Formats: sequence, C-alpha cells, structure tokens
Amino acid sequence: MPKLVLFAACEKAIVDQTTNVVSLMGLLQDVNLQLPPETVVPSNLMIPMQWTVVSIWQRVLEDKGKTFEQRSQFIDNSGQLKLETPIAAFELKEEFHRVFSQVGAMSVGTAGAHQVKCMLRERGAPDWKETAAYPINIKWLSTPSPTVH
Repeated sequence: MPKLVLFAACEKAIVDQTTNVVSLMGLLQDVNLQLPPETVVPSNLMIPMQWTVVSIWQRVLEDKGKTFEQRSQFIDNSGQLKLETPIAAFELKEEFHRVFSQVGAMSVGTAGAHQVKCMLRERGAPDWKETAAYPINIKWLSTPSPTVH
C-alpha cells in the first residue's frame, strides 16, 4: 500500500501550472453556522459549501503495477456517515500521486467534533482500510463570529 504523506480538508486547493506546487487555501478546522436563538436544527441538515479533500500518496516498491481506490467519508460525532466522495482510482506511476476530491455540501446537523476519513483499498479488494482522519468542528453560533467558513 502506498504511504499517505498528506490528508487535509480545505476551502480550495490550487496547483500552479508552471511549478506543479500545490497550495491549500483555508484549511477547514471550524465551520461556524450562524443560527437565530432557539433554532431547532434537523440532524440531517446540509448546507451548500464548496470544499476539497486533498490526499498525497507516496509510492512504495510493492505498488508497481497496482491500482488503488480512495474515497473520503464525512463521519459525524455519533459515528454516522453523512457524506462520501466518489471513488478515485489511481496508479502510482510517479513517486507521488495527488487525489483532489471536490465536495459541494457540508453536514451541519450536529454540532461538535466530526471527522473526514480517508479510505483506501487495492482495486478488487473487498475491504476498505482507514488510513487517516481529519477533524472538523461544527459550531452553532447565535451571535456573529468574526470568521465564518
């Protein structure tokens, strides 16, 4: 299995076309949701929000000729799957391989600490292996916050 060298969630990932350098803009740590006082929030509430999950894999010797599949999952603090990215298949033809998964919504139905999990398997394998988890904290605010994501 390849070695995961970076797994993060951000507002935007940019790849410079000249240098091939990746820039992660606005790492997601806290997502603040402004709510009127006494609001009842449905547990399945999703808001439109564009964000990106970025993975960078490093090839190991035994990966030659193998195809891997990755997906990312947003798991809420009760352990429930709320969002999942499409499966991204890749072969490590170079030393490093990047996977950028675009997400168009954010699950904000429960406040607190949640996780984006990186799941990997070799193509054809029945089971997925969790290789990393990235924390995202959903905050319900009743007063304006200076920084809102």
